[in-house]
Amino acid sequence: MLKYYLEIIKPRIVLGNIILIMGSFLFTSHLSFNFVLFISTISGASLIIASSCVFNNLIDIKIDSKMCRTKNRALVKKLIRPISAGIFGVCIGLLGIFILGALVNFLSMFLSIIGFIIYVFIYTFLKRTSIYSTFVGSFSGSIPSLIGYAAVNNTLDLFSLFLFFVFIFWQMPHFYAISIVYIEDYKNANLRFFSIERGILKTKKHIFYYIICFTISSFILTFLGYLSYIFLCLVSIINLYWLYISYMNIKEKNNLKLSRKIFFLSIIVVVVFNFLIAVDSKF
Repeated sequence: MLKYYLEIIKPRIVLGNIILIMGSFLFTSHLSFNFVLFISTISGASLIIASSCVFNNLIDIKIDSKMCRTKNRALVKKLIRPISAGIFGVCIGLLGIFILGALVNFLSMFLSIIGFIIYVFIYTFLKRTSIYSTFVGSFSGSIPSLIGYAAVNNTLDLFSLFLFFVFIFWQMPHFYAISIVYIEDYKNANLRFFSIERGILKTKKHIFYYIICFTISSFILTFLGYLSYIFLCLVSIINLYWLYISYMNIKEKNNLKLSRKIFFLSIIVVVVFNFLIAVDSKF
């Protein structure tokens, strides 16, 4: 039974968000790293993110039942009762709010709640009606970088806002690549994603444009003095390769081959990016 509850919190999504929290937290900590604050931030935010995933699973039961990728999920197969999942989601969400409010600060707690609301109450429903649901969802996915930053500083500044938009530019090609790979599933579920409504070729072009924006915004962080030129050189290597693959994908007739590669590269890109900003102050 425990494995089913672990499934509905979507561990990979939680882990992906933790990477963003860690990057911004460690960057802004510099030489005054607070281990207790770090663990409290990660724990509290992770519980709220996990709670949002539980409610996303609950709301999407019918959609998940129509897709090959998700038809065997615990809630779809009734391995967990919806009421039990709902109680579980509420409990871990409230625990996360308490941890952030009591052990971190109210700003981080507030940002986590905002991310929860966007993901559960806006994105989850919007993907049924609008091609721009992915863009809205990217705001929720970028908030963890603000949470990590605010946990240390108890404030937000221009750098944190730049970082927020950098991760929006990263998430769009990440999600668009997924939407190409699983386009038949999404069609079966009657979802209105960009790749379905506007076509795969246009989606490929938008992936390329967003990666350009991500790459340029990475440059800007250095040119404004927030990050070093060593960071710029290292991050540019993988960014430009990602950009090159996305350009080749536009010409590629096989829609799955390079779209999968773009997706997996996006994971490497975000891990490398956050690692580099975390250690940048030590360069």
